[in-house]
Amino acid sequence: MTDPPASEAPTATTVPSQRSAWLRVGRFQVLASAIVLAALATAFALTVSQGSVSAAQRRADFTAMVATLRSDLDGCNANASAAISAWQRASQGQESRGAAARQAQFASRACAPATDNSVWKLTLYSLPSSLDGLHLDYAVSSLGVWAQEDVSPAMTAEAQLLRRPSDPSGITAYDRLAGWAANDRAVASATLRRAAQRLGIAGFTGISLTPLTAVSS
Repeated sequence: MTDPPASEAPTATTVPSQRSAWLRVGRFQVLASAIVLAALATAFALTVSQGSVSAAQRRADFTAMVATLRSDLDGCNANASAAISAWQRASQGQESRGAAARQAQFASRACAPATDNSVWKLTLYSLPSSLDGLHLDYAVSSLGVWAQEDVSPAMTAEAQLLRRPSDPSGITAYDRLAGWAANDRAVASATLRRAAQRLGIAGFTGISLTPLTAVSS
């Protein structure tokens, strides 16, 4: 009778490699579990913090936030509107181009945080913790960009167009900035509107911002 073949003993190279593989899998599982637990803890903390604030308080905080943002943008918004109106009057011969250009330069300064305190405060605005989870940071950021990165340079471009109406680069720059302004205005408006709906605020009107429209010279 033939003896059964002896089982092959694990070699010195196979045992450590298997152990290393198990250790790698174990580390990955621990890391994945830690990430999941951290996410759950964050969500739980957010739920607890929001649960401690009444719905009425969240609506009040949202309304106060919108009023503050609207106030911070009021000067920029009004001066941009006045500058575009002056541009229209200048194109119709009802106002000098120099006066309209000065109005545009004034609007540019009114929308820049370096020269306007209200816009500067907007760039530093901190959301109330009661409004966490509504993604309102997108709205605040878009409004700040609308003022200082879209409208302010657009008003400078308008002033240059009024002084040099035959320069094609001026209208190209203005149209590009006007497009960016329209996009940032839409993002802010949509974000605020969704937040108002989630908070149960009926008849929310949002923040009215001046659209940048080019005037043919």
